Amino acid sequence: MWMTAFGIQSVVNLKPSDFLLDLITRHIEGQIDLNKVKSSINDHYHRLRNEGDEHWRHFFESDKVSSRIVELFLCPQFDLSFEGFKETHHHLFHSIYAHSGELRQHPASKKEWVLANVSVLYPKADDIKRHMDYLFETERHFDYSQLSKSHKLRHFCDFISKLFIYNTFQYANSRVAFVYAMQYMLSKGYEFANDTFYREAWYFRNAIIRASYTNMHQGIYPTTEYMEMFLENLFFGADNELRNHRLVIKGE
Repeated sequence: MWMTAFGIQSVVNLKPSDFLLDLITRHIEGQIDLNKVKSSINDHYHRLRNEGDEHWRHFFESDKVSSRIVELFLCPQFDLSFEGFKETHHHLFHSIYAHSGELRQHPASKKEWVLANVSVLYPKADDIKRHMDYLFETERHFDYSQLSKSHKLRHFCDFISKLFIYNTFQYANSRVAFVYAMQYMLSKGYEFANDTFYREAWYFRNAIIRASYTNMHQGIYPTTEYMEMFLENLFFGADNELRNHRLVIKGE
């Protein structure tokens, strides 16, 4: 779980502190529980701030959010709803960012390396709630029972890509989509290997972008192929070769 959390954090270049790594060793060995890990993190950074140590800023978000990711992965409850998705964002980022769990109010655009510095086209802020309500209503009533393993995975990839493409929040949309998607899969009985996300989180983000991008002039259409390769490795122990350069679209 911890390695997966670190992989998710790596998409924004966040790394755990040595302090957290020491706590994790004790947690894995059963010396302390997760609540003790979280309280120790709070006490540690509270002390550093009071001492005027500016180094606390380097790892504060990484350590706090990583522990919250693991907490969500270990939680047996899961809410497949727009409210549940917003609550996940709030849980991860409250006390770190203002307006956690609140919808973005402004246009979104971000140049993507994998698209030759072009942005995915995100919906207008006013349309987010309508899109997300429909997405979750459709997913709650979707019948997986007659699908093959590969078709279940393909549908799930489509669901994840929509969580991303609506760019619901002002910040941290990739991370909350990753965490919520993994919670969903865990609730379905899937188990994942820690090192896949740890090693290839950036590939997965690029794969989601490719599943969300259209350029008819260049003959480029959304594909979940790359997402499926990642998730096959993650959940089924496949050995697909995950190379970021294969996802890159050349600019005109």
